[in-house]
Amino acid sequence: MPKVIPECPKTPNRARATDRTFEIELITPMFGGGVEPRVPDDSYPIRATAIRGQLQFWWRATRGTQYQSVADLRSAQSELWGSTERASRVQVLIDKIEADPPAPCAQFRWDPNASRGRGRWQTNWHSPFGDRDSALPYALFPFQGETPSPNPNSTSSSPPASCIRRASFRMNIRCTQELWPEVEPAVWAWVNFGGLGGRTRRGCGAIMCKALAPASAERIGEWLIASTTTFGLTLGAGAVKWSQFGEGVLHFASAEPALTAWDRVIWTFRQFRQGQNFGRNPGSPRPGRSRYPEPESIRRHAIATNRQVSGHQRQSQIPDDAFPRAELGLPIVFHFQGNGEPGDTTLFPLFEGKMEQRMASPLMLRPLGTADGKAVAVIVKLRTPALTGVELTGRPIHQPSKFPASAIQRPSLATYPNSPLGDSPAGSTIEAFMAFAQNADNGFRRA
Repeated sequence: MPKVIPECPKTPNRARATDRTFEIELITPMFGGGVEPRVPDDSYPIRATAIRGQLQFWWRATRGTQYQSVADLRSAQSELWGSTERASRVQVLIDKIEADPPAPCAQFRWDPNASRGRGRWQTNWHSPFGDRDSALPYALFPFQGETPSPNPNSTSSSPPASCIRRASFRMNIRCTQELWPEVEPAVWAWVNFGGLGGRTRRGCGAIMCKALAPASAERIGEWLIASTTTFGLTLGAGAVKWSQFGEGVLHFASAEPALTAWDRVIWTFRQFRQGQNFGRNPGSPRPGRSRYPEPESIRRHAIATNRQVSGHQRQSQIPDDAFPRAELGLPIVFHFQGNGEPGDTTLFPLFEGKMEQRMASPLMLRPLGTADGKAVAVIVKLRTPALTGVELTGRPIHQPSKFPASAIQRPSLATYPNSPLGDSPAGSTIEAFMAFAQNADNGFRRA
């Protein structure tokens, strides 16, 4: 009998993938980005895997706002971006990479005439960080290396990090048409507010894509409204369980070169934290004592403090039970100089009573590139989970070393004399900084 050959099964109705291409370039130097932390990969400086990670963060910060729980968010992220159990439905491909070779951001130079003729190592920053009045080194302290021991024949075990100053590449996103509304907001947010490598929240590795950028500085406000409306993003306050975009965007009033815009926003941040007659008392040749509560709070809880030896008598007007700058990101390492001062201490975040190793800053300080080839300085405030406390660690600290949320933010922190938090009725460092940036001297405004 002849064999009966069954009919072939029907071809599955598969949605066709669509490619979208974006030309992207660095507008500030990139640190790290390779397999080894802090080290660029000169053979493959732009990595698709790193970009996928960035896009997933910005997907959570934009489209993730539609989910009510962390479990729902994780499930949706796995469905779209993949996991160890399933393949990603979005492909990220990189080509046409053009990049400068990595070069040190600074070098140590022995100055034989410093320290009253005893000599001292000095950090010489290279361009574009080396201008005398540049504020950029303030944002680069993780990359400055460890100063050699004080003699001219020493070498550093950790020299200043290298960076890639200029790079461009083409990114291709491949996914089905039905998935693009989920992916597009993440791409938009990343190329305008994110970056590549390390320290992107302080402007390192900032990128831009002209096709997705605002047309000019004058049109940033309408661009932001149109984009957030199109993507269904809500700029507002509220409790969250993961970082979300956002509580607001500030931008400088006029356009300038990207590196100038970066320097401007970092200078504003430095002035808020360390500026004379604001963050510190006036002094010569260096600024005087801090007006923030952290130094007094640490001295109070440190075993080895000797105010008679250090000469730093108690500043009675400043609280000694508060750590408001924890809002700006953790951990913070406190290093006091001089005899009679506490040893090094570190402040870590507490969430629901549990100490974590890190809390990323809610503030993103960077230049925003515009399609006309210029940039503006911007400050982006993300909505982030609320700290429930902080923990101070270090050998010189008394117990207990845990402090409640009231040590981070409370109205009284805004009312003591010369408080840097005076413009925040709630005593919030973040709120005070946003107000500081918008004063007449600094010139930022809401987009």
